[in-house]
Amino acid sequence: MTALSQKDQKLLILFAVVVAIGILGLWYPKAKASWETERARWEAQKTQLGRERAIIALRPEIQKQYEALRDKMPIFPEGRSVDTHWLPIMDNTARANNVTIAQRSIGGEETFGEVTELTLECRDWEGRLDSLVWFLYDLENRKDAMMDVRAITIRPDTKNPGLLQGTFTLNCAYMRQPVE
Repeated sequence: MTALSQKDQKLLILFAVVVAIGILGLWYPKAKASWETERARWEAQKTQLGRERAIIALRPEIQKQYEALRDKMPIFPEGRSVDTHWLPIMDNTARANNVTIAQRSIGGEETFGEVTELTLECRDWEGRLDSLVWFLYDLENRKDAMMDVRAITIRPDTKNPGLLQGTFTLNCAYMRQPVE
């Protein structure tokens, strides 16, 4: 085996440097993208952890609010239909505030811990702006029930100037008592 000349050694070193730069050029963009993705994921998790810690710190205050509001929720026996309780409240409140409800439907029940919610969907209502405002105010500030308008659409009535029409979704909160 013959020793490489000094010129060949320099060429070999140059070749090795070029190959190393080529490999680095292929590897670096993928590594950088991966690093940025992981860093963004880490930042998102760090933010989520901060939010969760803040919520945990608020637990005593939230528990106090829940205890205060819990008394407003009616209690119904397990398995009993509750739409006969909530629909008249909605209809009577609408009638008292000159809001006409033409089409409504009952959604499903959803349970969150001790609290159950029933969704009432009103697909067609009509009334003046002041009537609508008082209707919504009365629904959300009842002493004997806990009701919340989650979604509402409002548009002018094209046939009757001064009247509004639209849709809304009303959630009614209550608790279930197991049947003995």
